[in-house]
Amino acid sequence: KRSTRGEVPIAGIVALCGLTIQQATAVKKFVNFSHDVTHLLNRAIVGLREVLACETFNPIYTTFVHKALCIEGVSGLKSIFTTTLIISIFSMIMIMFRAALYPIKEPDVKLASSDENAMEVAKYNEDSPGEKDAGDEQVVVY
Repeated sequence: KRSTRGEVPIAGIVALCGLTIQQATAVKKFVNFSHDVTHLLNRAIVGLREVLACETFNPIYTTFVHKALCIEGVSGLKSIFTTTLIISIFSMIMIMFRAALYPIKEPDVKLASSDENAMEVAKYNEDSPGEKDAGDEQVVVY
């Protein structure tokens, strides 16, 4: 017959193991203490498993993910769209003012003719820095 932890009397431990009464008492106390600690650890692990269960984290996870994706994400996309639209509008205005500030120079057109057909060649007038006409105004932009 098998006995459990505390059912063996101290006299039985002395007879089975060849120990003194003090040693058998210490062994019995150690076995009882180990048994209690094992049950304590088991309850702690079961409690930890319940805390870490899916039912515990699912409401927290869905709340934060829903807030991040459905509320903050949509708000962020709206901000990105608005900023991009404003940048595009002001860029077009800037390009329009730039074109109005510096007029386009008209090209000189020369015809080079060959025996069978004529070809149009366009060459833009570009003043070199040393050659400036007396009638031209110089515009300095800071």
